[in-house]
Amino acid sequence: MKVLIFGLGMHGGGYSAATYFLDHGDEVRITDLNGACDLGSEMEALTLRGATCVSGPHRSEDFFWADIVVKNPAIPPNHPMLRHARMVVNDFAWLFSSPWCEQVNIIGITGTKGKTTTSAAVAHVLQELGYEAMQCGNMGISAFSVLREWERRNEQGRRLPDYLVCEFSSWQIRDTVRALHAQMPVMAVCALTNFYPDHLNSYASIEQYLEDKLELFTPTVRLAVVPDVMMNRIKKQTKLDRRHIRGIDRSCPKELQEQPHLTSAYAILLALGFKYKSILKALEGFQGVPHRIEQVGSLDSILFVNDSAATIPEAVHFSYAKFRTMAVHLICGGTDKNLKPDSMLEELKQASSISLLDGSFTQNKLIPLLHEHAITYHGPFKSMGDALQASFDEALAKQKDLPQLPQAILLSPGSASFELFANEFDRGNQFKNLVGLLLGS
Repeated sequence: MKVLIFGLGMHGGGYSAATYFLDHGDEVRITDLNGACDLGSEMEALTLRGATCVSGPHRSEDFFWADIVVKNPAIPPNHPMLRHARMVVNDFAWLFSSPWCEQVNIIGITGTKGKTTTSAAVAHVLQELGYEAMQCGNMGISAFSVLREWERRNEQGRRLPDYLVCEFSSWQIRDTVRALHAQMPVMAVCALTNFYPDHLNSYASIEQYLEDKLELFTPTVRLAVVPDVMMNRIKKQTKLDRRHIRGIDRSCPKELQEQPHLTSAYAILLALGFKYKSILKALEGFQGVPHRIEQVGSLDSILFVNDSAATIPEAVHFSYAKFRTMAVHLICGGTDKNLKPDSMLEELKQASSISLLDGSFTQNKLIPLLHEHAITYHGPFKSMGDALQASFDEALAKQKDLPQLPQAILLSPGSASFELFANEFDRGNQFKNLVGLLLGS
């Protein structure tokens, strides 16, 4: 079979797809606008394995050549080159076409924010309760990698996992539903963690963005777990009765009221039939995931927190809530996604200091908002080092005046990263590396 990987990407998805088909003896071509120097060692490794790698402008001849095209989710479905494709798939569509999916309990999770933490927390609790749970999707684990593992297990006579926890972005849902012609697999639970405006630089409207999210909720879903305000819409869309739709807000126990990032995971596990005491006990050992309210370290009374995955203003509001009893030195700002900054205004007002990372969102949205409300700030800075140093200097000054007051230097940008960093993970890793140097000095 002739396979074209349309966009190798920077997070390993295209590499996993190419590796999967090379393992099966297929002919593989890769087309990516970036050159080999931008894509690192992955392009070189795939070339050594026999793949043909084409960098620069996409060529129609590659699409005519291919039996199937594996599309990167960041590529819009109306890309003109896709008109030449015989079949367009993504990793989820390929996995869900496998009959082995019928042997595994599938949990589908989407939402604007919190879906990676929710997926990781659900998988953690399932493991703690004695079940094997695998993860794949938007957190960076390709469904091709999962399917290859299942194939190896079948060859070795080993059993498949009990659960597969799938994290979906809106783009992954869109591509999967299209590739499968809306014939999605049965899901034990399908969950929407929350919904806020996002990606309005890619979507024509917020309603279109929501519609892509909600395409995950098909009539084959057994149980839906959603914010209470979405229950009626999900009922209408799935034809599920109220007994099979659970509200996240009403499910939240008092023990998690100070940990809102775990409430969706709790509601999913409760819907699966697990007892609330066993869920709460297992959640006690959950350490979180990188770049999402990640506590990097501390120096005396100063805590350093990496929340680089907070790429929308609402996420800043969400994350800041965990540190309201502390003096917070907020590092924020970056690239605009056509979003309004108003939902982080309360946090901007409350912060002990603000250090701005430069970018279109900072220049066009944050700075005018700060000026309007007479809020002082440092920057904007063109490097993480300068922003961190400004926040650290403020924290040291506060520590001198109020040595007993706990403080947090919180990187929670509320915007995208692409003008100064490769992506939000690069942004968070730079912060963590610099904090590591600071703590080691």
